[in-house]
Amino acid sequence: MRPKQLRAKDLRAWAVVPIRAIKDPRMTPATLRVLVAYCSYADTMGRTFVSQPRIGQDIGMGKTGVSYHAVKLRKLGYLTYCKPFFRGQRSTSNRIVYDPSLKLEESIRARLTTKQQIQLGEAEERMKQEHTQAKSGPNMTDDLDLSKLRDEFQCLTTDFFSRAKGAGWWISPDIEDRAALMLANQASELLREPHSDETEAA
Repeated sequence: MRPKQLRAKDLRAWAVVPIRAIKDPRMTPATLRVLVAYCSYADTMGRTFVSQPRIGQDIGMGKTGVSYHAVKLRKLGYLTYCKPFFRGQRSTSNRIVYDPSLKLEESIRARLTTKQQIQLGEAEERMKQEHTQAKSGPNMTDDLDLSKLRDEFQCLTTDFFSRAKGAGWWISPDIEDRAALMLANQASELLREPHSDETEAA
């Protein structure tokens, strides 16, 4: 019997919001809250496929209310649809519009630093792998459980680094993120299905 799965800890601590939004007289407090919630899930290109129910859960607003403000944000030019992150994606992909002059995603990507482009590519590859694992045959449940365990390990590692920094130790933020992911992947690779050793011995 597998141990009870823990809910992954929400590690979001900040959101990058278009500065023009706070100067826009058309922006109401409720609409701004919805925009900030979307921004908290966005990657370095401003893309996100967070669902409206999740946004509502975060800010205590019903799905109808979130939908209303999302439509308003599109009309005001702060939110737009974008290409799916991967083939077969069911949820809607949105993009926060930080610079209205940049229309193409390729143009936005080109303006990122080399480091940001590498991190973005790694994140996109992880999402594709997780999507592929979720669709794979009879071991789909096992793959999803392993993915959850890997996420939990990564959360624990991130907490460890946070406590270490609070105690006066120092680590580069870039190395911290990479180390947490690397250690989580290594830990998950060490896991085996029950009795797998017995099967190999036989």
